[in-house]
Amino acid sequence: MIIVTDLDDTLYPEIEFVYSGFREVSAYLSKTFGIDAEESFQIMLRELKSNGRGKVFDSVLEKHHINTTSNRKKCLSVYRSHKPELTLYPEAERFLKRFSGHTKYLVTDGNVRVQRNKIEALGLRSHFIKTIPTYQYGIAYSKPSTFCFEKILSWEGQKSPDELVYIGDNPKKDFVSLNKMGAKTIRVLTGEFGSMKASPGFDAQYTVNNLDEITEEFITRIAL
Repeated sequence: MIIVTDLDDTLYPEIEFVYSGFREVSAYLSKTFGIDAEESFQIMLRELKSNGRGKVFDSVLEKHHINTTSNRKKCLSVYRSHKPELTLYPEAERFLKRFSGHTKYLVTDGNVRVQRNKIEALGLRSHFIKTIPTYQYGIAYSKPSTFCFEKILSWEGQKSPDELVYIGDNPKKDFVSLNKMGAKTIRVLTGEFGSMKASPGFDAQYTVNNLDEITEEFITRIAL
């Protein structure tokens, strides 16, 4: 069985990266404009909680009357390029150890540089045959596209889709196409989408509370 995992909110809590990026941008604003770093960080947190990530940097820049296109772009660049400090879920560490002898790939959506920085920070390369940021092929090939999964099956000797199991957390995009393709899908109820009710046809075939519930016996059973 080929095991493929998602990254964000599956192997580690993505909010750690968000907070790490906010800290880095706050430090940049402090150094460049003399803005108190903790104040900037708290403004970003409040904006995130109230309105999501869309305008977190605008909220700080507007407060200090420096909300220009170039400043917004610089903040975004600092956020995306910073080297984060991240920690795997404890159950993810156990999962990777438990399946150390298995064929494993990682498929993750998002800015290629950002995702690669996360992978490096978490020390994940040695655990997988390949770690694949889907955007390296183009945004059109991100999930729910099966493009990267088809490549994995090809790399593994034209294996059948039912020999692939995918583990993810996002019922908006992670499972719908893979279900149709004939792969096995497992949803982990962690992170932002843990309590989300999936639309018909979009949920995984199997659901677990965390990665500790995915044992070798579990994988063997669903492969039958």
